[in-house]
Amino acid sequence: MKLRSFAAVALAIAGLVHIPVARADMVTDWSANLDKTIIAVAQPVPAQARSIAIVHAAIYDAVNGIARKYTPYFVPESAPPGARQEVAAAQSAYTAMVSLYPSQKAALDGMLAESLAKIPGHQGKSRSIARGRAWGEHVANRVLSWRSTDGFTTSPLPYFGGGAPGVWRSPPTAIAPDGTLPAIFPQLAVLTPFAMTSPSQFRPGPPPALTSAQYRADFNEVKAIGRFDSALRTPVQTQLALLWQAAGLVDENRIVRSVVQPENSLVDNARLFALLNITAADAMVAGFDSKYAYNYWRPYHAIRLAETDGNPDTEADPTWNSLFIPPRFQEYISNHAVVTGSFMHVLARLLGDEHTFTLSAPAFPSFTWTFDRFSHATAQVKEARIWAGIHFRNSCNVGEDVGLEIADYVLDNFLLPLEHEVDE
Repeated sequence: MKLRSFAAVALAIAGLVHIPVARADMVTDWSANLDKTIIAVAQPVPAQARSIAIVHAAIYDAVNGIARKYTPYFVPESAPPGARQEVAAAQSAYTAMVSLYPSQKAALDGMLAESLAKIPGHQGKSRSIARGRAWGEHVANRVLSWRSTDGFTTSPLPYFGGGAPGVWRSPPTAIAPDGTLPAIFPQLAVLTPFAMTSPSQFRPGPPPALTSAQYRADFNEVKAIGRFDSALRTPVQTQLALLWQAAGLVDENRIVRSVVQPENSLVDNARLFALLNITAADAMVAGFDSKYAYNYWRPYHAIRLAETDGNPDTEADPTWNSLFIPPRFQEYISNHAVVTGSFMHVLARLLGDEHTFTLSAPAFPSFTWTFDRFSHATAQVKEARIWAGIHFRNSCNVGEDVGLEIADYVLDNFLLPLEHEVDE
């Protein structure tokens, strides 16, 4: 959809549709607490995916272990009789977050006390509260123990790229003007997935050959509109490129809290957030798997070194710069496309595509954008990466395709409704 269509639809929806206020519960409360914690420690976006998935997996198994409405994710045993779901949700989230963000324990202690104070009987010797807390802590510790050996803290050998045409190399930075820094987050390319059978399960085929018509078209598009001072990129497109660069999974989870169904039970919300963030974490892994499998160069070097690519229809520009310095890892596939694509597809399948929501980012507070469909966000983020000059169109399209595959795989195989026998 073209940009002006996004704007027209957004304005029409804003004027005609009343947006209901979502009902908060212990799952959404701790989703918000997690967001605050991630912002407080300034956790990088790629690392956010793993942490958020751990927390919401623990919340889900803690709540579902009491409700027994869906298949377990990782912890199959049942909770002790009488354990309260909302207590288990709060305690499991707290336990997981203290382990992941130990510097924030004091703040998390306050968040837990505030959550427990909302529950009737919290001041007495409530057996149901005590059992809920013990169960939530047990579940979180089980999930944390499993993920402690997933490879996140064991970094592979650094990858510095190469000088051959099409091969990634680091862009110049203030601390390394010669571009000799290694690619970051190599451990995410080999991280144990949350649902996929391996990081490469949905690995796409290679990017287009440098001499292909597809490469020529993508090259010339991003060269024209992605340049830092492009006359083709509109001011709104520039703002959108900057907004999407600032946005992370924290901001996409905030969207979920704004559209969650008021009638949802606690276990339904726990399942929704778990499915979304398990999917997003695996999409991030798949994105890095592809990046480190193909080690494809960014437009910055592709355009500056075009005389080496063997394509007669690409012309070098040794002064070309993108709107901002790209992330220091390989181009193919786009992480924004695969992660946002998978996230929005889960929302569309579970809640329906037509929902009004606003994307905002604390790191870029001066600009927001309102959508009326989850799929429109995916369409826009792909354009935004091209407007920013950091991705080729093919990388964004393939990223979306991979994200949809992962989302369908997770939804079709995990956290499924239990079949209860009906008495005749």
